[in-house]
Amino acid sequence: MKSILALTLAAFAFTTSGCFVYERRTVPTRVVVRETTVTSTPQRVVTVLPAGYRTRFYRGVNYYYYDNVYYRSYPSGGYTVVERPW
Repeated sequence: MKSILALTLAAFAFTTSGCFVYERRTVPTRVVVRETTVTSTPQRVVTVLPAGYRTRFYRGVNYYYYDNVYYRSYPSGGYTVVERPW
């Protein structure tokens, strides 16, 4: 009896909503990391900031940070990883 009731409820949910969703998944974000050696020290550049990042304006520059990793806009696009500026 319980299985018939469950099938009836599932069919009702499918017909009234148009779809039956079991699980929601987010679309994965592609992050590209490249290293440049134009200067004497290599720089890490990312194309996308991590979800949940925070912004802080310090000495005329916008810095972005998340989980003790600090970023700054990179001239040719993306963001470079920097040491903590403050």
